[in-house]
Amino acid sequence: MLNNKVSKAVRLAIAFGAAATAAVASSSALAEENSEAGVERIQVTGSKIKRQGLTSPTPVTVITGEQLVAQGITNVNDLLRDLPAGEVGNSPETTTNTIYASGLNTYNLRNLGSSRTLVLVDGRRFVGSGPTNNAVDLNNIPASMIDRIEVTTGGASAVYGADAVAGVVNIVTKNSFDGVKVQLDTRRPQQSGGERDSISITGGYEGSDFSFISTLEYNDAKSLAKMDRDFFRTPVETFRNPANKTDTDFIPRMLSHERREGYALYASQGNFLLGPFNADTIDNRNYTFDSNGNIRSFDYGEGRLPDFDPANPVLNYVETDENPGDGIRHGSRDFFNTPLERITFGTNFEYRFADEHRLTAGVFYGKSESATEASPSFHRHTIRRDNAYMKQDMKDLLDNYENADGEVSPVSSVTLYQMSDKLGNREFTQDRESLNFSIGVDGLITDDWAYNAYVQYGKNENESVWKGEVYTQNLANAVDAVLLDGNVVCADRDADGNVVGALAGCTPLNVMNIQDLTAEQASYILTEASNVRSAEMYSAGVTVDGVVYELPAGPLSTAISLERRKNESEATPSENMQAGTIFNNSSQPFKADISVTEASVEFSIPLITDMDYIQDLTLETAYRYMDYSVTGSDNAWKLGVNYTVSDELSFRATRSKSVRAPDLGQLFTNKSTTYGTRFDVCTAESISSSTSRYIDNIKKNCAADGVPVDFQPSQEWRTGGSLKGYIDGNPDLENEVSQDLTVGFAYSPSQIEGFDITLDYWEFEISGALATFDEEVIELCYESESLDNPFCPNVIRDPNTHEITEFYQRTLNAAVINRKGIDFESQYRFDALGGEIVTGLTATYNILSDENTTGRLEDYRIYTGEVGTPRVKGRLNIKYQADTYFVGATLNYRSATVNDRNDWTPETNNYNDVSSYTRVEVRAGVDITEDFTVTARVKNLFDVKPPRTPDTFDDGEFFDIYGRTLSLSASYTF
Repeated sequence: MLNNKVSKAVRLAIAFGAAATAAVASSSALAEENSEAGVERIQVTGSKIKRQGLTSPTPVTVITGEQLVAQGITNVNDLLRDLPAGEVGNSPETTTNTIYASGLNTYNLRNLGSSRTLVLVDGRRFVGSGPTNNAVDLNNIPASMIDRIEVTTGGASAVYGADAVAGVVNIVTKNSFDGVKVQLDTRRPQQSGGERDSISITGGYEGSDFSFISTLEYNDAKSLAKMDRDFFRTPVETFRNPANKTDTDFIPRMLSHERREGYALYASQGNFLLGPFNADTIDNRNYTFDSNGNIRSFDYGEGRLPDFDPANPVLNYVETDENPGDGIRHGSRDFFNTPLERITFGTNFEYRFADEHRLTAGVFYGKSESATEASPSFHRHTIRRDNAYMKQDMKDLLDNYENADGEVSPVSSVTLYQMSDKLGNREFTQDRESLNFSIGVDGLITDDWAYNAYVQYGKNENESVWKGEVYTQNLANAVDAVLLDGNVVCADRDADGNVVGALAGCTPLNVMNIQDLTAEQASYILTEASNVRSAEMYSAGVTVDGVVYELPAGPLSTAISLERRKNESEATPSENMQAGTIFNNSSQPFKADISVTEASVEFSIPLITDMDYIQDLTLETAYRYMDYSVTGSDNAWKLGVNYTVSDELSFRATRSKSVRAPDLGQLFTNKSTTYGTRFDVCTAESISSSTSRYIDNIKKNCAADGVPVDFQPSQEWRTGGSLKGYIDGNPDLENEVSQDLTVGFAYSPSQIEGFDITLDYWEFEISGALATFDEEVIELCYESESLDNPFCPNVIRDPNTHEITEFYQRTLNAAVINRKGIDFESQYRFDALGGEIVTGLTATYNILSDENTTGRLEDYRIYTGEVGTPRVKGRLNIKYQADTYFVGATLNYRSATVNDRNDWTPETNNYNDVSSYTRVEVRAGVDITEDFTVTARVKNLFDVKPPRTPDTFDDGEFFDIYGRTLSLSASYTF
C-alpha cells in the first residue's frame, strides 16, 4: 500500500498535470509486490531504489499525457518552455539563422543550457540531436505516446551521470494501448503565417502476458516571416543621439524610434562611393543604377539618420512603403520561426515470460525537414575603368572626379557593394533522421531484490544543404569583364593589372544593375554546399536493487548500477566546403569518439520512525565513479535527508556534486567558418566613446599589441560586412563541476481538504564551466590585465594594417556560474457546480543568476532581472471538470526586467526597461460520445505583443510572436 502522502501526490499529479508534489509520482517499470507483507515497492524519480512508499528529497514536477492532449501539445517542448523552472533551449523560434540547429527543440532547465539538462526516455538515455550536441531533440518523441513527463530539478549526476547538472527530464511512454485512436490537431493564428497541422494514429493491444503500443505522427509547422506581423512592420529601431556630447551630460547615447530602417550599402542593383568614407561622400557621392543601367544618386528614402561623428557616418536611413529607398530593408527576409515538417514513430513491446520477469523493447524513429532563407550574399566587386559593361556616364564620372583640393583626379576602379537575389538566393535546408532502439529485461531475484538490464543503440544523421552559394573566385573572374578583339571576355591580367588575354571557361557578368543570370553564368558562379553529419550512441547497463538489512526504522535499501556508453560522431562536408572555394562557407571533415564506464551505488537509510514530531527520517546518499576515455576519471555524489513530521508536513534537503563532460564537438570539432559582428575595441573612436569598466586595460593592451593611438581601420574594413571567424575544437578541456543544494518543505493542511503547497530553495555553483566564446574574445582579450590570457590567441590582427582579420570560436573551462532561487507550487481542488474545480500556481523566484566568464573578479556579471532571467516567472492554471466536458484557463507571467543590468547607465540609452508580460490561454473540451472528443483553445487570448523595446519587440524566445491563435483538436477511439 502506498502511504497517505504518496497516494495523494499521485492523485494530484494525475488530476492536475504539471504540479510538483511532495513525493514522487513515478511507478517502476515493473511494480513488485511482497506477497507476505502485501507492500508495493515503487521506483522514485531521481533514484534507482524501489521503495515502500517513501517520499523523495528531490522536488519533481509531473506533467501527464492528459494535460498534453488538453492543451493541444504536439511537441513537448512547447509546454516545458512555459514551466517556471526552465526556458526554451533550441526551438524553431530561436534557430532561424543557426547553422545545424535549425528546427531543433531542446529544453533548458534553470537557464543553464540544454547541454546541462539530461533528457531520458523511460529512464534511459536517448541519442543526442547531433554529432556535437548531446541535448535530445524532443521532435523525435511522439507526443501521443507519452504517459507522463517527470522533471527533476537539481543535480542528479550521482544517479544518472554527466549532463544532469541542472536536472533530469524523464519522458515516460505508454507500455500498452487497447484499440485504435486517431487524433487531429490544427492551429491558426489570427494573422497569417505560423499555421500548424498534425495527425496521429495510435494502436495497441493489452494482454495478460503480452502487450504493445505503436504511434505514428505527422506534424507540419509552417514558417512565420517577420514581415507577416504588424508589430514588426512598425519596428522599434535605434539611432545615435546627436545631442549626446559626453559620458557625463545625463543625455542618453542611443535613442529608440518606431520607424523602419534601410541600410545604405549593398543595394540589390549595386552601389559605389566615390571619395573618402565620410558624411559628405555618403550624402553626395553614393551612386547606384536605374533600370537602364545608368548611374544615379542613391535614394535614402525619408533621409539618413543623423551622424554623431562626420568621420564615421551612419549608413542607416528611414524608409516607408511609399519611399523605401535603394538599400537593404531590415528583416525583409527574416523568419520568426523556421518551417518544420516531421514524422515520428514509436512502439513499445512488453512480454511477461514469468510471474516476476519481463522482456521489453522500444523503438523510436523520427524524420524532420526544416528550411530557412538567408540574406543574399554580400559582395564587394572591384569594377575597373576598363570594364566592358561600364556605361559612358559612369566613365565620365570616374574620369572627372575632383579630390578634396578641387583637383581632377581620375579614378581607375571603384568598389561596387551588392546584395542581390541574382547572386545567390540563399536557402538553408536541414534534414534529420533519428533512430533509437532499446531492449531490456527486468524482474525479481528474490522477494527483496530486483534486477534491470538493457542494451541500447541510437543514431542521428543530419544533412545540411546550402543552396545558392557562390564560387568566390569565379564571381570575381566573371565581374572583371573586358572588351578583347571585339568580344566581351573575362580578363586575364598580369602582375601590373594589364590585360594579357581571356580566362578560359569563364563566363562574363554585368553586376551593374544586374539582371537574371543565364544558365551558363549560373553554372559558372552558383553552386550548392552540403555537410552530412552523424552521431551514434551505444550503451548498456545493469542495476540490482533491494533490501540490505531491516533496521528498526525500516529497510536499508540500495541500488548498484554498472553502465558502459560510447558516442561516435562524424561529419563529411562537400568538396567545395573543404576547399574553401565558396563564399564565406568552409568546413573540414570531422570524426571522433568518446566512451565512459560508470559505476554507482545508492543507499536509502531509514533513521527514525513513529516518534513524536518524527513520522519518518530517512537519509539518502549516492556515489558515482566515471572513467572517460578523453577527460579521465571523475566522480559525483549526493547526500539527502527526508523528514516527515506528519501526514501534513514534511521537509527535504539534498547536497550534491554534479559533473558535466565536454561533448565531442567542444573537444574535436575541425575548423569551419562562422561570422560575427565587425568591431574593434582598439579603434580611436571606440576608445574615445567607450564606457567599459576596463578602459584602462584596453588602452594598455592595444598599445602592447602595436595598435597606434590614432588607429582608424580602412573604409573596406568598415564596410566589409560580418567579421569572419572559425569554429574550432579544444582537446584540452576538462569536466566542469557543480555544487548543488536544495532545501524545501511540503504542507497539506488537514483543515483545507485538497490544498497542498510546496516550497524549495535551490542553488548551483559551477566551476570550470564550459563556455564558448565567439567574437567576444576581442573584448575579453583587451579587457584582461595583460595580453597573456586564454582569449588573445583567438584574435588575429594584421601586423601591417592593425585590422582584425578573423577570430576563433572555441570552448574553454573559463567560467563560473551561480544560480539561486525559490520554487513555489500550490494546488487546490474542490467540488463545485456539479463538478470539480482544480487550481494550481507554479512560480520561480530567481534570487541570483550570475556568471564570470573568465574567473576574474572584474569580469563578474549579474543577470538576475534581465530578460533571460526575470525575477519572477509564474504559471496559473484553473480548470473546471464535469462528467462530459471541461473548461479551463492558463496564465503565464514574466515580471518586468531590463535589457542590461551590468553596463547600462542613463547615459547608455533610453530603452533599457522591459515591461512585465502576461499571456492568457483559454480552452474547452467536450466528449461528444464516449469515443469522440473535441477540444478548442484560444492561445494569447488578448493578442499581447512582445514588449516594445529594440531588443525585445521581435524576440520569440521569451515572448509570443504568433499573436492570438485558435487551436482545435479532435480524437476518436475505435
